[in-house]
Amino acid sequence: MARLDEIVTFVGIVEAGSLSGASRRSGLALSAVSRRLKELEARLGTTLVQRTTRSLRLTEEGGTYYRQCRRILDDLDAAEAAMTDRGGALSGRIRMTAPASFAAHHLSEALTAFLKAHPGISLDLDLSDRRVDLLAEGYDLAIRIGTLEDSSLIARRLTRIRHVPAISPALLDRFGPPERPEDLARYPALTYRSRAGRARWRFRRPDGSRGIVTPDARLWASNGDMLCRQAAAGLGVVVEPTFLAAPFLLDGRLVPLFADHAWSQDAAFAIYPKAEALAPRVRAMIDHLAQALTDDPSWDRDLRASLPGMAWDTR
Repeated sequence: MARLDEIVTFVGIVEAGSLSGASRRSGLALSAVSRRLKELEARLGTTLVQRTTRSLRLTEEGGTYYRQCRRILDDLDAAEAAMTDRGGALSGRIRMTAPASFAAHHLSEALTAFLKAHPGISLDLDLSDRRVDLLAEGYDLAIRIGTLEDSSLIARRLTRIRHVPAISPALLDRFGPPERPEDLARYPALTYRSRAGRARWRFRRPDGSRGIVTPDARLWASNGDMLCRQAAAGLGVVVEPTFLAAPFLLDGRLVPLFADHAWSQDAAFAIYPKAEALAPRVRAMIDHLAQALTDDPSWDRDLRASLPGMAWDTR
């Protein structure tokens, strides 16, 4: 019981931002809060919190321990809730990470509906294009686009992600239309920065043959929404997902190129750690997102109606 008290107090210190704040929230004396933290650090043999007279900062070990303890307490709350008379209602916290632009444009409505349907659930949402380490950082769920690398995680496909080359009308007039995809290498390019290094735009021609364009990048960025906006301003050509490019293509700020070719078709996945019993709240979230997105997303339906020549097959 003492260990659990120490964990609860430690989490309270972190979330209150100070020992005195944790004392006020918990009703414990400040001396008791300080003693529990010291006993916990002594038992673990490491410093969890660096304290000054004005601030409190987690050490690297403290950050890791906090995330794991937060998950333990969330699971405990959910377990107790399941045993009480709540009509089987879902409860507890979900820690989730997702690409910033994809979430802002296409997950917001689905997440709102889920939280309204399950008032007992709280959502801790990290919007970032970085590859979060779910296990080390204590996340329940990640939404990822593209190639999956970590075989220790489970992936559930949510929706297809198509790409399309696009350019502003002004830049197209300046450089002239390309005759073949490889000609895109002579245009100034705006490329997505990733861990893979230099960008390569892979494509498949209508006859099934494949090719690669290695663009001459003028601008690199880790956010596709930013790249589309810069492309619309005439800075260069992009190859971006249709979930970002669609509004620009539909209103004419960008013009599609080689739309009858298939460009880097990926998918969005829900990624979660392997577990014998996935928390019901997390499973419910995954099921909800899979139903909300589908493999024929709304942004592609809008484009298909306006750009019937685009490559929509699934090969």
